[in-house]
Amino acid sequence: MEEERKKLEKMYQELIEEDTDIKKWNQALIPKTILLFPPIVFVLTFLKINTYKSITDLLGLNYFLSEGK
Repeated sequence: MEEERKKLEKMYQELIEEDTDIKKWNQALIPKTILLFPPIVFVLTFLKINTYKSITDLLGLNYFLSEGK
């Protein structure tokens, strides 16, 4: 009986620890979203307005790629 109780307590502690990890991850989503939102909006707006340009234009890679020509 005592052994089963210890097993249940151990399982309960593991569930509590998992719950705190999930809470930490979810709490970290808000700052991540705040940091990623402006660049994503900029890229989408750039590609929407400049439909004839590609993502390499946005990154400035065309300058380096065409320099050898």
